[in-house]
Amino acid sequence: MIDEKIQLLLDIYKQSLPADWRISPPKSNLKKDYLSFLQELEQLRGRSLIYPYMGSGKGAGVYVELLDGSIKMDLLGGVGVQILGHTHPELQKTILKAALSNIFMQGHLLLNKEYLTLSRKLVSLAQKHSRLKHVWLTTSGSMANENALKMARQKNHSRRKILAFDRAFAGRSTLMSEITSNPKIKEGLPSYDEVLRIPFYDPQNPGKSLKILKSHLKKEGDNISAFIFEIIIGEGGYKSAPRDFFISLFEECRKYKIALWADEIQTFLRTGTFFAFEKWDLAKYIDLCTVGKGLQLAATFFIEEYKPRPGLVSGTFSASTPALAAGFKVLEILEKDYIGKTGKIATIEKEFINLFKELKEKHLIKDYDVFGLMAAFSLPDASRENTQNFLKKLFKNGVIGLICGRSIFRVRFLIPAIIKKEEIKELKEILLKTFSDEK
Repeated sequence: MIDEKIQLLLDIYKQSLPADWRISPPKSNLKKDYLSFLQELEQLRGRSLIYPYMGSGKGAGVYVELLDGSIKMDLLGGVGVQILGHTHPELQKTILKAALSNIFMQGHLLLNKEYLTLSRKLVSLAQKHSRLKHVWLTTSGSMANENALKMARQKNHSRRKILAFDRAFAGRSTLMSEITSNPKIKEGLPSYDEVLRIPFYDPQNPGKSLKILKSHLKKEGDNISAFIFEIIIGEGGYKSAPRDFFISLFEECRKYKIALWADEIQTFLRTGTFFAFEKWDLAKYIDLCTVGKGLQLAATFFIEEYKPRPGLVSGTFSASTPALAAGFKVLEILEKDYIGKTGKIATIEKEFINLFKELKEKHLIKDYDVFGLMAAFSLPDASRENTQNFLKKLFKNGVIGLICGRSIFRVRFLIPAIIKKEEIKELKEILLKTFSDEK
C-alpha cells in the first residue's frame, strides 16, 4: 500500500516537471523576483554566492532548474553529492519511504536498522580488498576526518604532528583548516604548528617528496601520529601520481608506525572502483579511510588496531534516516552497473578523455586529467582570474563547474554517473561556444 501511494505521489510530481529537459535561459517574468531572492540571501549570509544559483527543487538527470526558470547542466552536483544526478527515480522512492520512519535524524546512541544496513554494506565493500574492519558514520567529510585523526592520535597517544601534502584539502573545521594548505581558508586563524608538509608528486622531480619526508621523519618521526593523503588531489588541481610514488612514502612511514590515512571524501565511488586505493592497488597499506559526498553522508573506516575507546567518537547526529537509506541505495545502484573495467563510469571516463583530447588538439585547452567521474582541464591562460571568468561565462551559457588548483588553476567537473553520450555532445557545444565568447 505504501509503495503504491509513493509511486502515485511521484507520478503527480513528474507531471509538474518540464516535458523537455535541455539547457535554456532564464524567463524574463521571473528575473526580478530571482534577483531579489539572491540579494536577500546575500544579506542574510553576509556574503554573496559564487554563482547566482538558487534551485527550484526540480531537476532530471544532469539538468537542474533554477528559480529564474533557467535550466543548467549540473556538472558540480552540490560539489559531488549528487552522484546519480537529479530526481533519480530509485533514490526518490527510497528517500520518501525512509522519511515515513518514526525518526528523521538518527544518532549513535539511539538508532534504527538503516544505520546497521548501511554499515554492514560499507564494511563488506572495504573488506574485499583491504584490512579495514570497522566503520563509523557521521554527517560531513570534516567530521569523518576529525574522527579519523582522533583515532590516530589515541592509538599513537604521545604524538602530536600530522603529515599532509602541500595541496591538501581536509575540510573547514578548525583543525581540518590547519591541514588544508589553502591560506584563504584559514585567513586570520591561528597556526597550531601541527602539520608537516610534503610536496605532492612532481614528474620533473619525482624524488623530492621522499627526500623531504625523510627529513621530517629524521627530526620528528617519533612525534608524528598520522599521514593524511588524497590519492587524487582535489582542490589542489585534480592530479594524481604513480603507485610507486605513494608506496615509497608509505614504506618510510611504516618504519615509524605512522597511521596511513586515505582521505577519499571526494574520490569514493568516482574512479570506477568503490575506493581509489583499490584502483591504485594500495589497499594493504591503509589504516584509516574517510569517505563522503556521493554516499549522501560521511564515514570513517579503520582497522582493528585503531578502534577507538568508548567516549572518543560519538555525537548527537549520525545522519538522517533518508540519507542512510539513500546511501545504501547509491551503493546498490553503482555496484550493479557502474563499477569495474566495463562499468558505466569507465565508459564516461573514455568519453571525457576523447572530448578533452579534441579540445587540446584545437589548442583550446592546455592540459587535462580525467579519473572516472572527476575531470579537469587548464586553459592556455591558467590564472585564477581568467579561469574564474571562463567559469562564469560557462555558467551563463548553461553549464556548472568549479575552479581548482594552486598557481595553475583549472576548470573541474564532478560528473554525475548518469550522464548520457548526447549530453556530453551538448557539453562540447557549450564549451566551444564559451571558448568562442572568450575571443
